[in-house]
Amino acid sequence: MFSRFDIVSCAAALTLAGSGWAQMPPGQPATMGGQGGGSVGMPQDPGRDRYSADRDFIRSAAESSATEIHLGKLAQDRASSDAVKQLGKRMVAASAQASEELQKAAAALNIQLPADPPRKAKKAEDKLAKLSGSEFDLAYAKMAADEEKALVRQFEREALSGMLAAVKEFASKNLPAERELEREAEEVAGAKTASSK
Repeated sequence: MFSRFDIVSCAAALTLAGSGWAQMPPGQPATMGGQGGGSVGMPQDPGRDRYSADRDFIRSAAESSATEIHLGKLAQDRASSDAVKQLGKRMVAASAQASEELQKAAAALNIQLPADPPRKAKKAEDKLAKLSGSEFDLAYAKMAADEEKALVRQFEREALSGMLAAVKEFASKNLPAERELEREAEEVAGAKTASSK
């Protein structure tokens, strides 16, 4: 038989466990590991859930897309080289399409994306505004290549280890186009670097 102490202890444990599960956010699976998953007895970082990397990816990719659109338009207006103007045009078109898809993913996760270009776009624009001719072309092509290189790495990471199926699918679907833009930007930057010597 169970003693009265055993029954009271068991009731207290069930009450505490029940209050912990009751505090779970809607849509999160109830597990013993705490907020958003984990194993029994394994501590979780209380500030991060299992989808935080997906949210970070969406924000970062949206910021990169906005930067590429902003600077791509600038390149179309100010570049002296047709190759750089075309690169700017391709960056705007590809980033605008990706941005639309990102907006849908962000809305599904209740993430508010800013409407204005990020500060890094304004900073890059200020730097480019001081340049003209072949100096502008070279600086823009290098910025575009660097931005694409970083973006491709983010897409690869999300496509490989994303937790939210829709976000992971977005990254996988758009990764080939991002790789192609990276290749094109590096090609133009390489040609501009070679011609400036």
